[in-house]
Amino acid sequence: MKNLIIITMLIFIFFSCQRNKSSVDEKKELKSNVNSIERVYFKWPQNNSVVSSPVYIDMGIEGIKVEVAGKVNKGFGHHHILINQFFWPKGKIIPMSDTTIHYGKGQTDASVELPPGKYILSLQFADGVHSSFGKELASSIKIKVE
Repeated sequence: MKNLIIITMLIFIFFSCQRNKSSVDEKKELKSNVNSIERVYFKWPQNNSVVSSPVYIDMGIEGIKVEVAGKVNKGFGHHHILINQFFWPKGKIIPMSDTTIHYGKGQTDASVELPPGKYILSLQFADGVHSSFGKELASSIKIKVE
């Protein structure tokens, strides 16, 4: 009888520890998801920079990965530079044009020819088929080209 009580207690303790461990793991996973921020940003130029053409652009990214265009893979995409626009609507395909430049080879830096003037430059991240992630993955700066 004494052995049965000890065995029952050991089984209870074992399963209690298992449940606590998984709830701790779930809390850690939930906390890491809350702290993982997806964003794009300009490493260079900085906001309000005065630059010359061609404008060197260094594109930064956090919480999501860059890959070449072609396939749609969760957690991946590529950069686009929008000229005098703030963002491309979420889910809409970004067309190729003089004001929407694609970096579908996975580039994270570029040189862009711009005539003298004031510009708004925006980084816009999109998936493998150029479908925009919207304003949540866009970032804008103002520059002056001399």
